[in-house]
Formats: sequence, structure tokens, C-alpha cells
Amino acid sequence: MKRYIFLPLLLILAFPAGADGIDDAAAAMDAGDHSRALLLLRPLARDGNADAQYLLGSLFSSGGTGVAQDGKEAVKWLERAAGQGHHQAANTLGMMYVSGLGVKIDETEAKKWFALAAKIAEANDKSSDCE
Repeated sequence: MKRYIFLPLLLILAFPAGADGIDDAAAAMDAGDHSRALLLLRPLARDGNADAQYLLGSLFSSGGTGVAQDGKEAVKWLERAAGQGHHQAANTLGMMYVSGLGVKIDETEAKKWFALAAKIAEANDKSSDCE
């Protein structure tokens, strides 16, 4: 019976949430541990964390050790992050459509995402000027 008491605690420690989860996932990506990054990012991305959605989309756009390239998944997560005002996600989508990385080359779609990235970045610059 005692071992079941500690299971929730172990799960909480193994899968941190919030900023620590993002930091851990980014560190895992930098270390080349893409499978661990995927495990850490999925729940955060599903919960609507734009940074996690961006990192997850980026991981799927290029693939990595233990993670297959998947253009459809990359676009799904990057669009969600861009929809929340993540300019890097919008820019990454533009780059994918220019280069054909995981998607079909489409200049019109690329221009749309680059324009959105610029609009978001400009809005972020203006809001930081007001602080």
C-alpha cells in the first residue's frame, strides 16, 4: 500500500509543469534528448502554452532523435502558437513554406506567415515601449 502513496509524488516530480517544464524541455532539446523534450512539451502544449506549442512544432518540423519529422503536426502546433501571438512560430511557418520543410512549397502561404510574424513583433515592440 505504501508504494501507491508515493506514485503521485513521483509523477509530479518526473513531469514538471509551467516555466520549469519549458526550461527542462528546452534543455533536453539542446542536449539532443528529443524524446524527453517531446514528453515534456506535449502536456504543456495541450494546455495552451504558446512557448511549448512553438517548441513542439519546431521539433516536429525538423524531427530529431526519437522524433519523426511530421509536417502536419508541426503546422498544427505552430499555428496554435502563432494564433496566440508567438511571432517565432509564425516566422517558422513562413520558413517551412519557403523551404518545403515538411510541407509543400507555397510562397503565398509563406508570405502570409511572414506578414503575421512582422505584425506580432511590431505589436510586441509597441507594447514594450509603453512600459
